[in-house]
Amino acid sequence: MLSRPRKIRSGFTLLELVVSATMLSALAVSCMVLVGTSYNAWNRHEDDHATRHAGHAVLRHITRHARQATSVAAISVATDTSGALSLTDVNGDVYVWDHNAASKEVRFGLNSATEVLATGIEELAFTGIKRNGWETTTTVGQIHSVRCSTKVNVTHPSSTEVVTLSNQAWIRAW
Repeated sequence: MLSRPRKIRSGFTLLELVVSATMLSALAVSCMVLVGTSYNAWNRHEDDHATRHAGHAVLRHITRHARQATSVAAISVATDTSGALSLTDVNGDVYVWDHNAASKEVRFGLNSATEVLATGIEELAFTGIKRNGWETTTTVGQIHSVRCSTKVNVTHPSSTEVVTLSNQAWIRAW
């Protein structure tokens, strides 16, 4: 008896389809987990950068105005971690910086601190320095430079890092 030749069928069996679909879904899930983890790490990095940048921006802003100021109109004591500073410029305008500890904001303005300059600032302290460059004072007539320091919290997955930034600016005309 002659056997009939079998027809060659093209295509996949059900078992091959199930195995390949399972492998593809495992690969897709792995890729999504990797992308999600990378996205979270990127966001944490961006938040850290923004927080540090806010601290630096406050220092740059105060330094720029201090270098153009003619005198210090008012300054908080050096131990006040929620400090305030007022500087008078050549036109007689008084620029004011004030830290709000409750909202963690630094406010700035002409004659009164009304505009938000930066957020996320834990502490802002000012120290008046006499003309010798190292003696501190709160007497506005004796201040020739101002030391400013900010503290910001940078949050890591396992801890919180306190970053302290400081700068000293000489008053332009003393």
